[in-house]
Amino acid sequence: MKRTFLFFPIILWSCAEDAVTQLPIVKVRAPLEAATALSSSIPTSPESLEVSLETLPDQVRQSNLSLAAARRLVAEARGKLKRSGVASNPELEVGFETNPRFHDFMLTVGISKKYPRTNRLLIEKKVSKILIQAAQAEIRDAERLLVGQARSSLVEVLALRQKRTLLVAQEANARELTKFTEEAAAKGEASPLDAGIALLEAIKLSNQARKIEIKETLAITKLKPLFGMKPKGDLTVVGALPEPEMPMMNVTSYRRPDLEAARLRAESATTAADLARSKRLDDIETGIFAGVGRERDKPEGFEPEQILGVRFKIPLGENLSAIGETIEAEARAERLAIGTMALERVINAEAHAAHAEMKEWQILAGQIKSRLIPLANTHIEKTKEARAKGQVALRDVLLAKEQKLGLETSYLEAVRDFHLAYVNYLTATAQ
Repeated sequence: MKRTFLFFPIILWSCAEDAVTQLPIVKVRAPLEAATALSSSIPTSPESLEVSLETLPDQVRQSNLSLAAARRLVAEARGKLKRSGVASNPELEVGFETNPRFHDFMLTVGISKKYPRTNRLLIEKKVSKILIQAAQAEIRDAERLLVGQARSSLVEVLALRQKRTLLVAQEANARELTKFTEEAAAKGEASPLDAGIALLEAIKLSNQARKIEIKETLAITKLKPLFGMKPKGDLTVVGALPEPEMPMMNVTSYRRPDLEAARLRAESATTAADLARSKRLDDIETGIFAGVGRERDKPEGFEPEQILGVRFKIPLGENLSAIGETIEAEARAERLAIGTMALERVINAEAHAAHAEMKEWQILAGQIKSRLIPLANTHIEKTKEARAKGQVALRDVLLAKEQKLGLETSYLEAVRDFHLAYVNYLTATAQ
């Protein structure tokens, strides 16, 4: 018996050495397999894409990489649900007792398990289930924000394109006027200076159109990542900005995802406070054990012994650390509840402000289109008539056209700002 006890540390050391050198019992997924599984869930980058205001939301949700990453939040929350509310595994206990001479000994083997004294495990499950719903709402909110960002960028592209089209048309008229003036100057019917003035006006309009084209190219380049496209991808923007038209006010009949997520987070924090209160009573531990051994009794000699018993461990008092955790959880629940109320007010303010801004831009665009541009056209016709009679110079005709161009540009800017406000309204109301 004494020799066996002396060799016991050597046996333990050899077992530990084998555990280190042998392969782990947990299966580890190979890097190639993990990379294949990840790549299969990532949306492919489209080589070419045609985008309009109508098709944009679905295309962003389908191809945006940031949304693909955000959707993993639900998988994380489901993993947390799997590990929450799980009872602890039983524990195996082995004990060995002997005297210095190794005459008497006792070998005991037992199994014990901890049991909660409260409904802590059920509350843990409830908290995790709420967090899954919150993660789903946060994904929808990420979609809302990215769609709003893409809409704003697309409105800028369409506005730049329409402005460039306007400048190109004005440039064509200026070059036609230049040609006519040059022919008249060759016949001695006009001054050569008028031809030079008309040519400078055409060159100025051409330079402005080129600047707008560069801005449009840069805007499209910034728009590509929102659709998951690479810089070399071909993104085609179709359509035009429609006429300003006011939508119906919609604030109370929707559920914005970030507000829903905030409410769920507040509900989860309230449940987490209940969970903290349930931790004030530590778990109890029960177990059974049995043992065999021998004891030397003089003069009879060694006699075998067997024991069988039950063990209970009941913590006395409360867990003092849980008291502080409870106070912290309650304060967090109150903070999130107040934050949810504040967010609801901010959402209503955003929607009303965007709706009011749309109304102002619509009024301005209507005034420019219905009143000012017709006046500019009338002024141009009168100036042309006066020019034909030799009453005014060519510069006055070009100035009248420049004034009309300024009004048309102002109209396009008003339409652009209306649609930007409309995008803000759609984003604020989660449409």
